[in-house]
Amino acid sequence: MAWSLVVFASLNQVALLKRDLYRSGLNLEMLRTPQSLSATGCSYALRCPDEQVNLLLECCAKFAIQPGGVFEETEAERSSQRRVFGGDELEQ
Repeated sequence: MAWSLVVFASLNQVALLKRDLYRSGLNLEMLRTPQSLSATGCSYALRCPDEQVNLLLECCAKFAIQPGGVFEETEAERSSQRRVFGGDELEQ
């Protein structure tokens, strides 16, 4: 299964989205954004299967939250303990 990481500016945004999506039956992983993806070093992210990214982005639109980017998990991440993501960013 392929995974993606959707990055957000604050913990409050991530918590709001995670709670709303959990009520819809999706259980996403919330984590601090890896340093390689975070310009400021203090953002948070939701990790989800690729097929759920569109549902997550629809929920973002519902709450008028703009994600900082969507990053696909690389093969290096799947075969190691380190998190490495490709740079498939959204337009700001």
